[in-house]
Amino acid sequence: MALTKTDFDKLDARIENIVGQPVEQIQVDSALPPTIEQLEDNNKTYSILAAILFIDIRKSTYLTENSQAKSMVKIYRSFMRMAVECVRKNGGVTRQFLGDRIMGVFIDSVDENGNVIESAVDKSINAARSLQTVIMYSLNKHLKSKVNGKIIECGIGIDYGKVLVTKVGMYGVEQDKEKEDEMDCVWVGNTTNYASKFSDLAEGGEIFVSENVYQKLSSCYKENWTNVAKVKGNKVFEGYVIKDYFLDYVDELGEPANAQNSNEFDIEVQNQLVCGIREIERLQNGLINREKEIAILEQKMKEENSRIKQDYHKEFNSRIEIEQKYDELKDELEDAYKQYFDFICKIVGFSHCKSKYVESVKKEDWFEIIERAYDIGKKLGYSEEYINSRMSCGLIAIYRFYGEYEKAYEAIVIMAKTNSVWINMEVDVLKWAKDNYVLHRLQNAVEKRLVNYEIDYDKRSTFEDALKKIKQLRGV
Repeated sequence: MALTKTDFDKLDARIENIVGQPVEQIQVDSALPPTIEQLEDNNKTYSILAAILFIDIRKSTYLTENSQAKSMVKIYRSFMRMAVECVRKNGGVTRQFLGDRIMGVFIDSVDENGNVIESAVDKSINAARSLQTVIMYSLNKHLKSKVNGKIIECGIGIDYGKVLVTKVGMYGVEQDKEKEDEMDCVWVGNTTNYASKFSDLAEGGEIFVSENVYQKLSSCYKENWTNVAKVKGNKVFEGYVIKDYFLDYVDELGEPANAQNSNEFDIEVQNQLVCGIREIERLQNGLINREKEIAILEQKMKEENSRIKQDYHKEFNSRIEIEQKYDELKDELEDAYKQYFDFICKIVGFSHCKSKYVESVKKEDWFEIIERAYDIGKKLGYSEEYINSRMSCGLIAIYRFYGEYEKAYEAIVIMAKTNSVWINMEVDVLKWAKDNYVLHRLQNAVEKRLVNYEIDYDKRSTFEDALKKIKQLRGV
């Protein structure tokens, strides 16, 4: 039976009442977030500072399509049980179950004086380590042996910040006492959204956390993280990742049950690349529009100057206003150029040590992207050496992959001249340089940096090792 006019009027009145009520925030002081029983069916919300963790099975659609329903029951039930246990044992609670996805919530533990005993972010990291350990050393082991050789991989995302919790839904007794209540709670705020996005972007076995989480981590948990930027949609998410971060006693657990290697191209990397290319096109269109606006304003300036000659005092203020607008647009255009240039450098730089990423783009498309970087860099007044230094690691990977050894070698030389941390010493490129009698250029560049003390003391050994390797290749 469809919604009647009477039903519509009643529903319309309820919606108006909800929208018209003010939202009241209540600060949570307990060690755990509120349950659905504690929440009221109104606009009264609970406000908490919490670390939100999402864990998500990678490629679950593919897993479901290639598994029997009975197998998926075992996979989901064991996955859920494992996730709830790991979250609970680390001082958190689970609040959302979405099939292949679970949300964990962690709050600071404080003593009677309000001092933090264990922070929410430390709890969440230990929960993430527990989850990755159980997946690799227990869950996958049993799935592989008892559920048709199945193996799962999970990505974990974590953010920390303010979250509002509110009740939504409808009580069954409003119209029919036989109907069950359909109520749930919703976690509102950027913290929950970002944690979910980080989980989507994390690769199998990765933990992806926000800058806020990383800064609040205890020092004992801060080693071996990598600062990254990942793309979802047309937005870049920056944070820190770590892969295969297990519990300390992992050596006692034997060999992990690793996922089988796949020759299929990583769809997530492909999506990131597509989004990156779209963002480049968006920025380029923006630059074209800015250039058109400036051309129009230049024409207007000429026209105004002609009028000013006839009536200087009358047109003076108008001319000044247009000149100011012209200067503002020039500044905006320069900022847009810089954003465009930085984004291309990120796209190229991501190629370092990622052959599948390089292979996914046609050679001519890579070279066009690199050429765009040079064109925009020159417009910004950057030297060719500076432009090369911004992309050196990525250029080495791309040129080397396509056998452009001369260009790859030029990028290594630029890196030696400009980088103050390390030099990417690709053996096959250096062998090409030796065979073509140009390896001395790299040696001269490294020696000059060392002689002039341009390298910090703690990084000199890296350059000294590189120099030794070069000399050995040259036989000097």
